[in-house]
Amino acid sequence: MIQRISLPLLVLTLFLAVGLKANAAEPDAKAMVEGKYAEITNIVTTDKTDAGVRTKVVAVLESFTDFNEFGRLTLKRHWDSLKPKQQELFVGKYRQLIHKSYVKHFKANKPLKLTFREDPIYRKGKALVKTRVKSGKTTALVDYKLHPVKDGLMAYDIVIDDVSLMRSYRKQFGRIMKKDGFDVLIDKMTRKIEKGEGEIADP
Repeated sequence: MIQRISLPLLVLTLFLAVGLKANAAEPDAKAMVEGKYAEITNIVTTDKTDAGVRTKVVAVLESFTDFNEFGRLTLKRHWDSLKPKQQELFVGKYRQLIHKSYVKHFKANKPLKLTFREDPIYRKGKALVKTRVKSGKTTALVDYKLHPVKDGLMAYDIVIDDVSLMRSYRKQFGRIMKKDGFDVLIDKMTRKIEKGEGEIADP
Protein backbone atom coordinates (compact mmCIF):
# COMPACT_ATOMS: atom_id res chain seq x y z
CA MET A 1 0.00 0.00 0.00
CA ILE A 2 1.41 3.37 -1.00
CA GLN A 3 1.29 5.99 1.74
CA ARG A 4 0.40 9.45 0.50
CA ILE A 5 2.32 12.47 1.81
CA SER A 6 0.36 15.66 2.26
CA LEU A 7 1.54 18.71 0.34
CA PRO A 8 2.40 20.76 3.49
CA LEU A 9 4.45 17.86 4.86
CA LEU A 10 6.24 17.44 1.55
CA VAL A 11 7.10 21.15 1.39
CA LEU A 12 8.41 21.07 4.99
CA THR A 13 10.51 17.99 4.26
CA LEU A 14 12.07 19.58 1.19
CA PHE A 15 12.73 22.83 3.11
CA LEU A 16 14.53 20.98 5.90
CA ALA A 17 16.55 18.95 3.41
CA VAL A 18 17.72 22.08 1.60
CA GLY A 19 18.49 23.80 4.90
CA LEU A 20 20.57 20.90 6.15
CA LYS A 21 22.45 20.75 2.86
CA ALA A 22 23.22 24.49 3.01
CA ASN A 23 24.41 24.27 6.62
CA ALA A 24 26.58 21.28 5.81
CA ALA A 25 28.19 23.23 2.97
CA GLU A 26 29.09 26.23 5.13
CA PRO A 27 32.78 26.39 6.10
CA ASP A 28 33.29 25.80 9.81
CA ALA A 29 34.32 29.24 11.05
CA LYS A 30 34.69 28.13 14.66
CA ALA A 31 37.00 25.26 13.75
CA MET A 32 39.12 27.56 11.60
CA VAL A 33 39.61 30.10 14.41
CA GLU A 34 40.29 27.31 16.94
CA GLY A 35 42.93 25.87 14.64
CA LYS A 36 44.73 29.19 14.23
CA TYR A 37 44.74 29.80 17.98
CA ALA A 38 46.13 26.31 18.52
CA GLU A 39 49.03 27.32 16.26
CA ILE A 40 49.53 30.58 18.16
CA THR A 41 49.34 28.82 21.54
CA ASN A 42 52.06 26.44 20.44
CA ILE A 43 54.20 29.41 19.38
CA VAL A 44 53.88 31.38 22.63
CA THR A 45 54.61 28.32 24.77
CA THR A 46 57.63 27.09 22.83
CA ASP A 47 59.40 30.22 21.57
CA LYS A 48 61.61 31.92 24.15
CA THR A 49 61.56 35.52 22.90
CA ASP A 50 58.84 38.08 22.22
CA ALA A 51 60.45 38.88 18.87
CA GLY A 52 60.38 35.23 17.87
CA VAL A 53 56.76 34.90 18.94
CA ARG A 54 55.66 37.93 16.95
CA THR A 55 57.50 36.85 13.81
CA LYS A 56 55.75 33.47 13.87
CA VAL A 57 52.36 34.93 14.78
CA VAL A 58 52.67 37.17 11.70
CA ALA A 59 52.95 34.00 9.61
CA VAL A 60 49.75 32.66 11.18
CA LEU A 61 47.98 35.98 10.61
CA GLU A 62 49.03 35.88 6.96
CA SER A 63 47.52 32.41 6.58
CA PHE A 64 43.96 33.49 7.42
CA THR A 65 43.73 37.19 6.50
CA ASP A 66 42.65 38.50 3.10
CA PHE A 67 44.66 41.71 3.05
CA ASN A 68 43.45 42.74 -0.40
CA GLU A 69 39.84 42.72 0.77
CA PHE A 70 40.89 44.31 4.07
CA GLY A 71 42.54 47.15 2.14
CA ARG A 72 39.72 47.61 -0.35
CA LEU A 73 37.09 47.90 2.38
CA THR A 74 39.29 50.19 4.44
CA LEU A 75 39.84 52.75 1.69
CA LYS A 76 36.25 52.24 0.53
CA ARG A 77 35.32 55.12 -1.83
CA HIS A 78 38.98 56.03 -2.41
CA TRP A 79 39.92 52.51 -3.59
CA ASP A 80 38.58 52.73 -7.15
CA SER A 81 40.36 56.02 -7.74
CA LEU A 82 43.74 54.31 -7.31
CA LYS A 83 45.70 52.67 -10.11
CA PRO A 84 46.50 48.94 -9.71
CA LYS A 85 50.12 49.70 -8.74
CA GLN A 86 48.93 52.16 -6.09
CA GLN A 87 46.49 49.60 -4.72
CA GLU A 88 49.29 47.04 -4.53
CA LEU A 89 51.59 49.52 -2.77
CA PHE A 90 48.88 50.47 -0.29
CA VAL A 91 48.04 46.86 0.58
CA GLY A 92 51.73 46.10 1.15
CA LYS A 93 52.09 48.96 3.64
CA TYR A 94 48.72 48.30 5.24
CA ARG A 95 49.43 44.65 5.98
CA GLN A 96 52.59 45.70 7.86
CA LEU A 97 50.55 48.09 10.04
CA ILE A 98 48.01 45.36 10.76
CA HIS A 99 50.83 42.99 11.69
CA LYS A 100 52.02 45.44 14.32
CA SER A 101 48.53 46.17 15.67
CA TYR A 102 47.72 42.46 16.00
CA VAL A 103 50.93 40.79 17.16
CA LYS A 104 51.67 43.24 19.97
CA HIS A 105 49.11 41.30 22.03
CA PHE A 106 51.27 38.14 22.08
CA LYS A 107 54.33 37.48 24.25
CA ALA A 108 56.58 34.52 25.01
CA ASN A 109 55.57 32.25 27.90
CA LYS A 110 52.10 33.80 28.08
CA PRO A 111 49.75 30.88 27.31
CA LEU A 112 46.42 31.78 25.77
CA LYS A 113 42.96 30.66 26.78
CA LEU A 114 40.41 30.96 23.98
CA THR A 115 36.66 30.85 24.57
CA PHE A 116 33.78 31.61 22.24
CA ARG A 117 31.25 34.18 23.42
CA GLU A 118 28.56 32.68 21.21
CA ASP A 119 28.15 30.45 18.17
CA PRO A 120 29.41 31.85 14.86
CA ILE A 121 26.90 34.03 13.02
CA TYR A 122 26.53 33.22 9.33
CA ARG A 123 25.01 35.62 6.83
CA LYS A 124 25.20 35.55 3.03
CA GLY A 125 28.24 33.31 3.10
CA LYS A 126 30.10 35.49 5.60
CA ALA A 127 30.75 34.61 9.24
CA LEU A 128 31.29 36.53 12.47
CA VAL A 129 33.23 34.71 15.19
CA LYS A 130 33.25 36.30 18.64
CA THR A 131 35.98 35.18 21.02
CA ARG A 132 37.46 36.03 24.40
CA VAL A 133 41.22 35.63 24.69
CA LYS A 134 42.95 35.53 28.05
CA SER A 135 46.72 35.85 28.41
CA GLY A 136 47.96 36.08 31.99
CA LYS A 137 45.90 38.75 33.71
CA THR A 138 44.89 40.38 30.41
CA THR A 139 41.63 39.59 28.68
CA ALA A 140 40.61 40.85 25.25
CA LEU A 141 37.46 40.48 23.20
CA VAL A 142 38.50 39.59 19.67
CA ASP A 143 35.98 39.23 16.84
CA TYR A 144 36.81 37.93 13.38
CA LYS A 145 34.79 38.90 10.32
CA LEU A 146 35.29 36.23 7.69
CA HIS A 147 34.29 35.86 4.08
CA PRO A 148 34.42 32.85 1.74
CA VAL A 149 37.40 32.30 -0.54
CA LYS A 150 38.38 29.38 -2.75
CA ASP A 151 39.86 27.30 0.06
CA GLY A 152 37.51 28.24 2.91
CA LEU A 153 37.23 31.41 4.99
CA MET A 154 39.56 34.36 5.50
CA ALA A 155 39.34 37.47 7.68
CA TYR A 156 38.56 40.86 6.18
CA ASP A 157 38.35 42.67 9.54
CA ILE A 158 39.47 42.06 13.13
CA VAL A 159 37.70 43.78 16.01
CA ILE A 160 39.67 44.05 19.27
CA ASP A 161 37.78 45.22 22.36
CA ASP A 162 35.02 46.67 20.17
CA VAL A 163 37.53 48.58 17.99
CA SER A 164 37.43 47.52 14.34
CA LEU A 165 40.87 47.72 12.73
CA MET A 166 39.24 48.33 9.36
CA ARG A 167 36.98 51.16 10.56
CA SER A 168 39.66 52.74 12.74
CA TYR A 169 42.13 52.89 9.87
CA ARG A 170 39.38 53.97 7.46
CA LYS A 171 38.85 57.16 9.47
CA GLN A 172 42.57 57.90 9.64
CA PHE A 173 43.27 57.13 6.00
CA GLY A 174 40.15 58.92 4.76
CA ARG A 175 41.17 62.17 6.46
CA ILE A 176 44.67 61.99 5.02
CA MET A 177 43.50 61.09 1.51
CA LYS A 178 41.03 63.97 1.49
CA LYS A 179 43.48 66.51 2.89
CA ASP A 180 46.83 65.50 1.40
CA GLY A 181 46.39 62.69 -1.12
CA PHE A 182 47.74 59.19 -1.68
CA ASP A 183 51.47 59.94 -1.69
CA VAL A 184 51.30 61.61 1.73
CA LEU A 185 49.31 58.65 3.10
CA ILE A 186 51.98 56.21 1.93
CA ASP A 187 54.70 58.42 3.40
CA LYS A 188 52.95 58.50 6.80
CA MET A 189 52.41 54.74 6.72
CA THR A 190 56.06 54.14 5.86
CA ARG A 191 57.30 56.32 8.72
CA LYS A 192 55.04 54.57 11.22
CA ILE A 193 56.23 51.17 10.05
CA GLU A 194 59.86 52.25 10.42
CA LYS A 195 59.14 53.47 13.96
CA GLY A 196 57.48 50.17 14.80
CA GLU A 197 54.11 51.77 15.44
CA GLY A 198 50.67 50.68 14.29
CA GLU A 199 48.68 53.91 14.50
CA ILE A 200 48.85 56.95 12.24
CA ALA A 201 48.35 60.34 13.79
CA ASP A 202 46.93 63.09 11.62
CA PRO A 203 47.54 66.40 13.44
